[in-house]
Amino acid sequence: MKAELKKSLDRIFFPKSVAIAGVSERMDNPGTFLLRSLQDMGFSGDLYPVNPRHEEILGLKCYPDIVSLPPGLDLAILSIPPRAIPPLIRECVTSAVRGCVINTAGFSETGREEGRRLENEIKEAIQGSELRLVGPNCMGIYSSRGKLAIFAGMLPMQGRVSVISQSGSMASLIYVTGMERVLQYDKVVSSGNELDLNCADYLEYYAEDDRTEMILAYLEEVRDARRFLRTAQKLRGKKPLIILKSGLTRSGGKAAVSHTASIGGRAEVLEGAFRQAGIIQVRDMAEMMDCAAALYHLPSCTGNRVAIISSPGGLAVNSADAVEWYGLELSELSGPTRKELAQILPAEGTSVSNPVDLGFGAVIPGVYRRVLEVLDADPSVDLMLAVGSAPASRDGDIGLLNATTNEILEARPGLNKPIVVVLFPSSFTAPQISKLHSAGVPAYITPTAACKALSEHIRFYNQVC
Repeated sequence: MKAELKKSLDRIFFPKSVAIAGVSERMDNPGTFLLRSLQDMGFSGDLYPVNPRHEEILGLKCYPDIVSLPPGLDLAILSIPPRAIPPLIRECVTSAVRGCVINTAGFSETGREEGRRLENEIKEAIQGSELRLVGPNCMGIYSSRGKLAIFAGMLPMQGRVSVISQSGSMASLIYVTGMERVLQYDKVVSSGNELDLNCADYLEYYAEDDRTEMILAYLEEVRDARRFLRTAQKLRGKKPLIILKSGLTRSGGKAAVSHTASIGGRAEVLEGAFRQAGIIQVRDMAEMMDCAAALYHLPSCTGNRVAIISSPGGLAVNSADAVEWYGLELSELSGPTRKELAQILPAEGTSVSNPVDLGFGAVIPGVYRRVLEVLDADPSVDLMLAVGSAPASRDGDIGLLNATTNEILEARPGLNKPIVVVLFPSSFTAPQISKLHSAGVPAYITPTAACKALSEHIRFYNQVC
């Protein structure tokens, strides 16, 4: 990427000085929320609240305008009414501000002439200057190392994932749901209408960032598509790029226009281009998080032979279907493996073929763990899909969900093969899913979700080789 662009984005993600325009004494004010978020993150640079009606906000001196601040500010965050934005942008240019986040909505995404006119005024104001813009109509920036956040309560972490989202709410949800799966973030940008900086700029920046090992993106329009896809192609086999592209249908495209002023491209053209570039395309946020969890937590794997371990017979059959649907294969277990399994499992109501049916053997403490260890040692097995639960309950443990989860977690440190867990879509399984995620074991509520994630995991690592 060009050195000037990298320098601009460095200042935006790692500012030494930040002004927030639009703060007030109301704690539910958007600008005040942002000020609190920086304080929660422990931002240690110069922090300047801006509002001519106040002397002090949250213990900080409040300034009447941008031109009252020291010149050369790294970042200004504007959370004020749309009509006030162009004059304040001109102040930013006069004061040599380097970067600006425009949180405010009410521009071209409204479809109204006034919104388009205001955007044109902003473009005219920054022409010939060094000022670069994020937004408008966005929630801004999360930067773990830069100590920036898009909402109060976010904290710095040792992150490896970076996010581009043209929707502010999706940026927040990706952060929250990723945290539940123990994904840790380095950077998140809510890019909004992308009046200046766009998704291709952010992708180039993340591609060259040593701390970013995986990239997630929610896009309604791929702006500067050729440069975006060219960068994605360079990432192939180096950093997983998972994209949720919305607006692919007529209804979705219409919604996207009113959301971020985006016009989605033809679905079949984009999907073909994504495949050629090695992009992992997903249909919804759950699928995005499912694939991300597998790629984040599982060890590398290029083989596609799956061993299924299950006590519920129906879920085992459903899992076998899902394995084939997603281009995986059922492992052909070796003779020694089947013999060893036969010594562990009861003779009746079980199967030592693949899927391995534990039957009522899953009720016996320690059996689930021993079966996992035996399958892990079989050279014909590349991955394991463990279906949790058993046909019994004990001491309030419905379906022995807690017991089987604990045995999976006890076995995990000694296993060499990637393992994912399938439970079932019920509130009963939520505590176990949370426990598995917390231990870095990807857990899913359907076999299809698990096998989709495994197939993308394998496809990525086959690109590496």
